[in-house]
Amino acid sequence: MGIKNKRLHVRIEEDTYEKLRHLTFYERSSISEVVRRLIVEYLEEKAIEGPDFVSPPKL
Repeated sequence: MGIKNKRLHVRIEEDTYEKLRHLTFYERSSISEVVRRLIVEYLEEKAIEGPDFVSPPKL
C-alpha cells in the first residue's frame, strides 16, 4: 500500500507567498513540494528537541 496524503488548505500573507514563490522558482519545485519539505524539516527538528506537547488521539 502506498503513502496516504492528506490535503491541507492554509492562508498566508501576500509577502510570505511572494517569498515562497521565489524560493520555488530557484529550487525548480512546486509550492506544494516546498511547503511539504519545510513542514517535515520543522517537525523533525522539533522531534529531536523533544516535543513539549501531547499529540491528540486518533478518533
